[in-house]
Amino acid sequence: MHLSYRGIRYQSQATQLPVLDNSQKGNYRGIPYNIHQVKNTTSQQCFQLKYRGVNYKSCIG
Repeated sequence: MHLSYRGIRYQSQATQLPVLDNSQKGNYRGIPYNIHQVKNTTSQQCFQLKYRGVNYKSCIG
């Protein structure tokens, strides 16, 4: 997917997370929705990010 921020175009990098199959359903203001629970992963994911021209690394997990 191509995105744009302040005239600068970039490509998004979507991350898929593994979810558990469960039959939990919710209802918010009359609209039904499914509740997905993310599987517990033991591996750590790190991302190389940039903020105002400064590179940094952020890890999840």
